[in-house]
Amino acid sequence: MSIIFVFILNLIRKCRDDEILERGAGLTYRVLLAFFPFLIFLMAWVGFLQLDESAVTRYIPDIFPPDVAELVKGFIYGLSTAQSRGLLSTGLFFAVYNTTNGFRAVIRCTNRAYGIEESRGLVKNVLLSLLLMLMFTSSIIFMAGALIFGAEIWVWLFPYAPTFLFNVIRITGSLAVLIFVTMLIYKLSCAVRLRLRHVLLGAALTVTGWVVTSAVFGFFITNFTQYPAVYGSIAGVFILILWLNLICVILLVGNELNARLWKSFTNNKHIM
Repeated sequence: MSIIFVFILNLIRKCRDDEILERGAGLTYRVLLAFFPFLIFLMAWVGFLQLDESAVTRYIPDIFPPDVAELVKGFIYGLSTAQSRGLLSTGLFFAVYNTTNGFRAVIRCTNRAYGIEESRGLVKNVLLSLLLMLMFTSSIIFMAGALIFGAEIWVWLFPYAPTFLFNVIRITGSLAVLIFVTMLIYKLSCAVRLRLRHVLLGAALTVTGWVVTSAVFGFFITNFTQYPAVYGSIAGVFILILWLNLICVILLVGNELNARLWKSFTNNKHIM
């Protein structure tokens, strides 16, 4: 028990030394810049695939805190009424630009957590950021497709199976995909070669932290705050910033955890 306590204490000190809160705020700024253009990009795919928009917006409250969900639904509704090709193309450009910048910030934070210098050049870093963006986008599209079409496919394959079993598989499958993508982000962001097992625990705890924090945050905002009364129409934006900041800080803490475990594993290997 004392070993775990010392490990946690050292992890907290490392997070403080690496200025996780400050770096999380900077990453939040980049994620916020990419958030709405990324929604434009996703909704452009929805239009391209000729999907029912209501089938997408129906699951938004399951993903975002309440006030953020209303903000996102209102934004998507505005996109559906605009029907502007110029808006979609502009959104695609800013989504790619800001999202890749966000992943470049993650790469810098990862290398600092591991205490190594970035040995890859600018071109490789940009291409790596694009790869991470495509992976992240593909995972979101896959999970959205599972939410929209999963029930119909389940009924077609297993017409007599109970619905609760589908819900369990849908939730666990979405979490598994998110954990795997987070593992790849942690692994590829580091300038040294890592195995997937080196980043598994950090990714699992990160995704768990996202789920638990989002649920607690939504409950707290709904029941114990008066942000809508204080901030009025911009309350949703303010709550979105707070929520994204929590998500980004948890992402960086998971990275620090992986770095500590990797250093402990490396030191023990050298000793043996």
